[in-house]
Amino acid sequence: MSSSNLIEPVIYNCHTHIFTHKHIPDGYFPLFIVKLARNKVIRGVLNTVMQKIVPWTSNDRFQRCANFVSFAYKKGQEDNLKVLMNYYPKGTRFVVLPMDMAYMAAGKVMEDIDKQHQELVCLANREEYKNIIIPFAHIDPRRPAALERLAVLVEEQQFRGVKIYPPLGYYPCDPVLMHDIYPYMVKHKLPLIAHCSPGSVNTKHLPFEEAQGLADPKHYAAVMKKFPDLKICLSHFGGISEWQRYLTRDRSIDNPTWLEKILDMMRSGNYPNLYADVSYTVFNFQENITLLKVLLEDERVRTQVLFGSDFYMTSNERYPERRLSIDLRAALGETLFWQIANQNPKKFLAEAA
Repeated sequence: MSSSNLIEPVIYNCHTHIFTHKHIPDGYFPLFIVKLARNKVIRGVLNTVMQKIVPWTSNDRFQRCANFVSFAYKKGQEDNLKVLMNYYPKGTRFVVLPMDMAYMAAGKVMEDIDKQHQELVCLANREEYKNIIIPFAHIDPRRPAALERLAVLVEEQQFRGVKIYPPLGYYPCDPVLMHDIYPYMVKHKLPLIAHCSPGSVNTKHLPFEEAQGLADPKHYAAVMKKFPDLKICLSHFGGISEWQRYLTRDRSIDNPTWLEKILDMMRSGNYPNLYADVSYTVFNFQENITLLKVLLEDERVRTQVLFGSDFYMTSNERYPERRLSIDLRAALGETLFWQIANQNPKKFLAEAA
């Protein structure tokens, strides 16, 4: 068979967002930016100013704010989905992660998580998106009837996994998660994607460092020991700041980087269902691609890393996502790229080989 007749594997982007400003509380950013930007004129001014500043700053939170102003004020999630799809080859599949920010003490959201989930499932069921969207449910253990909500989403609306975001104010070993959610997930073979980076959205009623500490990868050891069959992806692979600390600062046995903590768990062989995705960490800082390539030389690590981008948090004019994904593929080479963008995701998502 000639090479021209070979079918290229499907890319799986395992970490994307398409939620809008309706799902974000007014106090998410300072200075009432969320509320002010609902005015089209003000939003235009903010967008122009921020896009000029972004190339000159390495401030993670500022860049997220700029991307938010650019993408969050769409008519609905479909508009962001169309932009995302345009960045990738036809047939690419996207794990879409909703965000439930109602409990972060930053004010009310215009549309609650139930409406966000419903809009997402309506998109996933449309013919043109049926094989494109892989919907995950955002579960906050503080919501009443969390297990019942999840059961409806999975058994009636075909949600494929669960997203949690501990910096919003709870531990990964929260009693509701440990007693209700994780056992249900194991029974139904649902994978978990958990935020794992010090740079993040965090609850407003806890000190910053305390909120970030809720995402520390060390918390997942107990979860995986109790639920060894639960597939867990620690998103962002520890985060940009921890990769920078690994590369540029003296490392201490008493204060290992989050990257090292995850690598130690992977290399131990004790957690075969542990994964990490490279979303945001690699895509906003090209120097990290070199480190990633070295890490993937380890056979055990290589089988536990997933491709993800964190759209739309990574989108900016300086380095658009289409170029980032192509550069990553070129830097890693075909074998490694397809390992993390096709083979590993299919195993994590229990997709047919």
